[in-house]
Amino acid sequence: MGRSTLGMVLVFGVLAAVVWMVQTNRPAPVEGASTYVLQVDEGAVSRIDVTTSAGTAGFTRVEPIGWNFAESGQTADFSRVSSVVNRIAKLRAQAKVQDQVPNRAEFKLDPPLVTAQLTMKDGTTHKVLFGAQTVTSAAYYALAEENGILYTVSTLIVTDSQGLITNPPIPTPTPGTPSPVASPSATPSAIVTPPATTPTTTPGLPAPSIS
Repeated sequence: MGRSTLGMVLVFGVLAAVVWMVQTNRPAPVEGASTYVLQVDEGAVSRIDVTTSAGTAGFTRVEPIGWNFAESGQTADFSRVSSVVNRIAKLRAQAKVQDQVPNRAEFKLDPPLVTAQLTMKDGTTHKVLFGAQTVTSAAYYALAEENGILYTVSTLIVTDSQGLITNPPIPTPTPGTPSPVASPSATPSAIVTPPATTPTTTPGLPAPSIS
């Protein structure tokens, strides 16, 4: 065997060994592992804006815990807003449909049924578009604009996102909490008119007239 042939054999042997080592050290795919449309740190979300044909609603995080309506600054229902934020930040996919969507209108993603935008504490944004229901009405089409991959997702996250607009998350008063007392200037007192009285007559004197 010539030196050149021997050298080639050694090179191929080294390459084969490297490939074997790479394949051996590569972690095996986890069966049943979740696939995400979007996966970001929900604790780093500072604001969420939801837009539908019915309007737009925005909510800003209040430290250490809480959410406010972005426009009015009033307190929003913490559990409802947090539930939507957490699920969109780690939006689980039911199934992958296709890698790219040349015609978004085909899936009612242009314009989308619902748009949810998360603004992070560092100023970066992540936008998710929700489109039409699937043929079986068991899921909605969705994609994250940063990668454009089309998935199907649970119907619940879509309806809950819409609910932030159609049914604003106003906190429910805690039982036993006194209702705010209106100031006297804000609520005028009722004007009470005394009942008419019949004058008492004195014997021998003319009865007074009632005007």
